[in-house]
Amino acid sequence: MENEKIEIVSDKVEIINENIEIIMPGKKDNNEGPSNQKITTPMAIIIAGALIMGGILLTNSGGKVATGDKTLSEQVGVSKEKMTVCMEGFDKTAFEGKIQASVESAMKNEEGMGTPFSIIIGKNGVKSKINGAYPYEEVKKTIDEVVAGKVTTEYTGDVPPAEAGEHILGNLDTAQVVIIEYSDFECPYCARYHPTMKKIISESNGGVAWVYRHFPLTQIHQNAMERAIASECVAQIKGNDAFWKYADLLFNIVAPEEEPVDAQL
Repeated sequence: MENEKIEIVSDKVEIINENIEIIMPGKKDNNEGPSNQKITTPMAIIIAGALIMGGILLTNSGGKVATGDKTLSEQVGVSKEKMTVCMEGFDKTAFEGKIQASVESAMKNEEGMGTPFSIIIGKNGVKSKINGAYPYEEVKKTIDEVVAGKVTTEYTGDVPPAEAGEHILGNLDTAQVVIIEYSDFECPYCARYHPTMKKIISESNGGVAWVYRHFPLTQIHQNAMERAIASECVAQIKGNDAFWKYADLLFNIVAPEEEPVDAQL
C-alpha cells in the first residue's frame, strides 16, 4: 500500500516504519462517512514484521536496561515519589489534543505518515522528509540535498515550526538544518532509527538540530501514551538533558517484558 514503506534487500522484506492513517474529523473516507483514525496493516506486513522482529529486538540490548531495583526515571535522577505525583496529575486530554493538532498540521497535503517520520528543514527554506527508519547514509544524503537546495523528496505539509521549550538536541539558531521527528516510544522502527539520529547530531558539528515530537500509535501500542507522558514528566522535573537520557532508556524496553511497564517507568 502507498502508506506502508517496504524495501527489498537481499531477498528479505524489511519494514522501515509503522503506519497509522489519520482521517481528519469531518472528512469522508471513500465516501463512507466521517472517521477519525484507521490502521492499515496488510497480512503481508504482519508476516514480514514477525520475521524481522527478532533481529530488530536483538539490536536493542535485549530490552533489558534496569540497574538493580531502579526504575528508568530513577536512573536519570527522578524519584519514584515525584514521578508518581506527576503521572497522576498529568493533563492527558490536553496532551493528546496538542499531539493531534501537531500531527494533523504536519501531514497536511501529505499522503500519510507513519513512525518514525522526519521533516528536514534548511535555513534556506528547503524542506524534505524521511518516512521510516532509514539508515545513516540515506539520512545524511537527504540533509545534504536540503543544504544544496535541491531535494529528491519534497515535503509539502505544514509542520509547526520548532521553538524553544521543545525537546531539542542542538541549537535552533545556529544549525543549518533542523530535523523534526515524530516518534513513538513503543515503535521498534523508531528504536532502530534513534541511534541513527544520535549519530547525525554528533557528527554534524552543530550543523543539525533535532526536535523530538510525540506520535504515539495507541491503537497498536498499548503503552505508547503512558511512555510519552512519563517522558514529559521527566522533562518537567529534571529538564531537557534528562529527557534525552530517558528516551534512550525507553527505546531499550521496546521488547515485551514480564514486569509491567508502569513498574519500570
